[in-house]
Amino acid sequence: MELQRRTALLDRLRDYGLDASPPRAGMALPLIDLDAFFDGNDDARSIGPQISGAHPGIPALRATLDEIAAREDVSHVLVEAQDAQWAYDSDDEWVVATRVVIVTSAGAADIDGWKQRLGCAAAAKGFPEPLAPNAPALPDGHAAWQFVWT
Repeated sequence: MELQRRTALLDRLRDYGLDASPPRAGMALPLIDLDAFFDGNDDARSIGPQISGAHPGIPALRATLDEIAAREDVSHVLVEAQDAQWAYDSDDEWVVATRVVIVTSAGAADIDGWKQRLGCAAAAKGFPEPLAPNAPALPDGHAAWQFVWT
């Protein structure tokens, strides 16, 4: 684990109210880019804690999400930072995420395929509510899709 990168991520999240305290009920959770979440992260418990089947590991999840992000019909792939509390308490823990948001114009078959590849329990159209303070604007023809592991 690269502690400098984790510290930089925690500093960014603190600006959105995600700090060493448990997240407040009803709090709008920030969305972070793939580099900020994955670079330096080797904590498989940090994302997809309830992936159906065996957890593929951080490198495999990152590769899948990078592949999706590289598509022409995808404008954003973001990780919803759910909790940072344990990252402040231990040098072995990263920020926790149970949801990824993909902004895309892709069709239902692609959405279902991504859900399967990511081992998600559900895919739902729309941004998580309440809306993240840093949620991107939707390009014309695009929709936000939440891919959830819990």
